[in-house]
Amino acid sequence: FQPHPGNPDPLWSRGLGDVYKRQLLKYEKVYRTHNQDIPVFEYTISWLKDNIPKKITKKLIHGDFRNGNLIISNDNLIPGVLDWELFHLGDPYEDLSWICVNSWRFNKIELPVGGFGEREDMYISYEKVLGKKLDRERLKFWEVLGTLKWGIMCLNMIEIYRSGYDKSIDRASIGRRSSETEIDLIRKLIMS
Repeated sequence: FQPHPGNPDPLWSRGLGDVYKRQLLKYEKVYRTHNQDIPVFEYTISWLKDNIPKKITKKLIHGDFRNGNLIISNDNLIPGVLDWELFHLGDPYEDLSWICVNSWRFNKIELPVGGFGEREDMYISYEKVLGKKLDRERLKFWEVLGTLKWGIMCLNMIEIYRSGYDKSIDRASIGRRSSETEIDLIRKLIMS
């Protein structure tokens, strides 16, 4: 598995706008439709707006790069990645940070990479492939945005349950996880 190889065709990149601002505005808009005032989410949106990274080179990214979508070999290699329905042109740091969102650690908070690894180990391995240093602040931005996005997705889940469209216990239980992301955001932004 080669992470984020090559540059996208320049034709694909036309008119895409700023990746960071687009995602942030999209999720802020969705959050506002819930008519809830969640102070941690409000603070996070403000922090993200104040910390938008500089311009990046867009690459084809997975969009849901986490352990649930990785095929792991007996040799602890990644021969394949599943579920490409969210792929898009964007910042490769988004994929590197999504796997570090606490919700994908499955109660192994001390192992920030999917509950099985350390950030620095992953970053150093990625840097060896890239041949250049990763920007740790840009990684933090995407991890914070990823955590906020998951929190907002959880709000969506509870609304789907309340609407009666899907009355499964899974939908309701995912919806209640929004409060977990508040704790994660406090840890990431205030306690770190």
